[in-house]
Amino acid sequence: MTAILGISAFYHDSAAAMVVDGRIVAAAQEERFTRQKHDWGFPTNAIQYCLQEAGLEPAELDYVGFYDKPLLKFERLLETYLAYAPSGFRSFLRAMPLWLKQKLHLTRLMDRGLQRAYKKRFVFPEHHESHAASAFYPSPFDEAAILTVDGVGEWATASYGVGRGNTISLSRELHFPHSLGLLYSAFTYYTGFVVNSGEYKLMGLAPYGEPRYVDLILEHLIDLKDDGSFRMDMSYFNYCQGLTMTSPKFHRLFGGPPHSQTAPPTQREMDIAASIQRVTEEILLRMTRHVHAETGLSKLCLAGGVALNCVANGRILREGPFEDIWIQPAAGDAGGALGAALLIWHQLLGMPRAPQPGDSQFGSLLGPAYDDAEIRRFLDEQEVDYTRIDDEQTLCERVAQWIADGKVVGWFQGRMEFGPRALGSRSLLGDSRSPTMQSLMNLKVKFRESFRPFAPVVLREHATEYFDTQPAAESPYMLLVAPVREERRRPLDDASLRARGLDKLRIARSDIPAVTHVDYSARIQTADAERHGLYHQLLTRFHQSTGCPVLINTSFNLGWAPIVCTPRDAFGTFMSCDIDVLCLGRYTIEKRRQPAAIRVEEADQPEAVLRHLWRSPCCNAELAVKEAEIVCEHCGRSYAVDQGIPLLFASHEGCDRNGDVTGLVKSFYEREPFPNYDGHDTLRSLINKSRRGVYARLLNEAIPYNSTVLDIGCGTGQLANFLGIACRRVIGADLSVNALRLAERFRREHGLARVRFVQMNLFRPCFRPASFDVVLCNGVLHHTADPFAGFETIARLVKPGGHIVIGLYNRYGRLVSNARRLVFRLTGGRGKWLDPRLRAGRLDAGQSRAWFADQYHHPHESKHTIGEVQRWFRSSAFDFVRGVPDVRADDEPLEESGLFDPTPPGSWLDHALVQARHAVVGNRDGGFFIMIGRRKARAAPAHAE
Repeated sequence: MTAILGISAFYHDSAAAMVVDGRIVAAAQEERFTRQKHDWGFPTNAIQYCLQEAGLEPAELDYVGFYDKPLLKFERLLETYLAYAPSGFRSFLRAMPLWLKQKLHLTRLMDRGLQRAYKKRFVFPEHHESHAASAFYPSPFDEAAILTVDGVGEWATASYGVGRGNTISLSRELHFPHSLGLLYSAFTYYTGFVVNSGEYKLMGLAPYGEPRYVDLILEHLIDLKDDGSFRMDMSYFNYCQGLTMTSPKFHRLFGGPPHSQTAPPTQREMDIAASIQRVTEEILLRMTRHVHAETGLSKLCLAGGVALNCVANGRILREGPFEDIWIQPAAGDAGGALGAALLIWHQLLGMPRAPQPGDSQFGSLLGPAYDDAEIRRFLDEQEVDYTRIDDEQTLCERVAQWIADGKVVGWFQGRMEFGPRALGSRSLLGDSRSPTMQSLMNLKVKFRESFRPFAPVVLREHATEYFDTQPAAESPYMLLVAPVREERRRPLDDASLRARGLDKLRIARSDIPAVTHVDYSARIQTADAERHGLYHQLLTRFHQSTGCPVLINTSFNLGWAPIVCTPRDAFGTFMSCDIDVLCLGRYTIEKRRQPAAIRVEEADQPEAVLRHLWRSPCCNAELAVKEAEIVCEHCGRSYAVDQGIPLLFASHEGCDRNGDVTGLVKSFYEREPFPNYDGHDTLRSLINKSRRGVYARLLNEAIPYNSTVLDIGCGTGQLANFLGIACRRVIGADLSVNALRLAERFRREHGLARVRFVQMNLFRPCFRPASFDVVLCNGVLHHTADPFAGFETIARLVKPGGHIVIGLYNRYGRLVSNARRLVFRLTGGRGKWLDPRLRAGRLDAGQSRAWFADQYHHPHESKHTIGEVQRWFRSSAFDFVRGVPDVRADDEPLEESGLFDPTPPGSWLDHALVQARHAVVGNRDGGFFIMIGRRKARAAPAHAE
């Protein structure tokens, strides 16, 4: 037995692949295990999985291959910096530490990653050799032309050659800096998407535009030859010497700076996307024609990141000279790990190769699988309400019916896919016939841009009934785009024909509108019984019951996360968005049966979330909804409802007398609601902003699903709306109706059915005691006349075993802010640059004004210490959990543990040192600190003997 491990790392998608006696045994990307999208670090977890799947220890490996030559790549890096010196010095300084620490010591890193047990040879093929091997060796062809196109390897950015039998030979290369991959990435950057992850967004945006800039690109940016080779005018680009992709000259040519990543695309970005897509297709068509002429072969194999451009692939198949093409499903750098292993087996060791019908990549289902026993164990640990369906036919009938009823189904079966596409093992499935499903899945399931298309999966034997494909053509890996057949298209009226840009989204264009892009194209996957098993059965059952053999198939992940790997990943994703049903093996879980679920017909009724929680703030009695008011059933007092917001504010005894400041604070926030929402905010932008803040992200991870959460002092409701995206019931309460209106408007616009907002006085809460799993009160208590009394009041709302999170001004951390306040008062508000947040320039005008008012013109604030708040906890039967920042001098990084994981309370000396540090460096947030406590669980009743 000969066991070969292939590794790719340190650029885009790290991965590992295992080949045993020439058979592909396992392959997986590191991101699936670490949950960091496009994880480029050393693939420790992927290697461990591959070894486990093969039943091997590191010492039993015969060869280990790495997918490129790091020293040759380092040579290119140094030569490039020298050629552009001194202008590339900042980029050079940024790149060198990683090279000096990791990439130049790769053998040492691999040795450590293999537990120092592997004592044999490391092999380093060139980057494009690995791509070529990944393309040819698993293909069904005995001989074929090979074309590889990507950003850059060592020096090569594209190559072509021939594969015959067990050998490959590359004959020509295009060299850096002239690169089709980097050209496309430059436009990705310029149109406001993230390089190395947003290229497929650029491709999806292209059909909404017109290719107005094609001539501009060909005249100024590249000199394109008939054979597909080209030279780029590097004065328009900055990637050789800088930290951006494009130069000021590029920006002048296209009429402005790069588009903001946070703003939606305009018609200009759509036209630019259409133009570079058209140029890319033309380059690839010229390349393939030249390769065909040079090799004289009828079959073509493709790999490299550019081979994931499925629109171009479709044109190559339809318009190019080759009879058949095969594309590596993991065409990017991840596939290089597989190519390196196969290259060693066939090329280095000279072992024979027998092409398999279809291919030898087993549907690219090469990742981990989880049996029903493992799934059930997980579900029982999580106390999930599930149904087991043992019979496959019954399971498929049930799931097909859910899909036909308009449900989104998470489908988790068998081995995980290798490569960027979900192919029926880790998929989200929906009804392709629905005119609203594309928008629903983009905005409320994937949380991604509305223009992004979804791919269809179609029964292979029915593919030609819906798509213009060759009768024998297969597309099991979703790497080809084909037009929807004319007879399936719907005629458009004049208004529809005049639609431009994203207005095209609202037009149903075919019998399967959810998977028909605005140019009548579709990125198809064909399903067959041999490769796809249960997935094929499900599709067959859907066809039998509806007459349609086409479903939506998209990857089972949220927009910022990798495809799910484990049952835990799948369940977490299911609970974090609006997937209706999760099918894990033979187990099904329905969202409607979750404790936090809200019926569709109650989505906008305030009482749907509040009815089991609220009570009258005036006399603690039950509340009832009567017409447009909420009425106390004891005293008859009525409370108005303003735009869906119950106004349950009741003054407490002594309000606005004896030094109470509730009325002053209420008036202040009515005048100065913090304008946290942008005009183009979406759920995705809210999620992105919240996840950028470590605290909000960790809070979301710490609060269990199906919890009931109260956010007191929610303001405009960003945190409440963010936490309510997942399957929780979240209530935001505030004094300011103006702020709550902004919160409620966003909630309604984005259909957050489990979130509600109420106006409330925290000294007269409108909720039953012990109703909430988590109570949040950030930045509120220090604006009351009696913070401790306020704490005691809200603490009673927490369930036994539940958590309270309070944010206050620290007495010492506030010293610098107090000094600034004095300066601003003496100078009439001049010198605002003294405030770190205002100086950073990240707030817009409205946010800057509100921040300045809140920090320096608030009518009342108090300051507190760590020890003081810990005494509050003890007096109200709460255990201290943690502080943010940590309350100990030897604090550990916040992200190394869960936010609700208990930590030591620290000594008085710890507190003194930490608060001294607050006074010096903790002034960016005005000396704000957070304390978390957990209410003691009720003691079990004693039993008589």
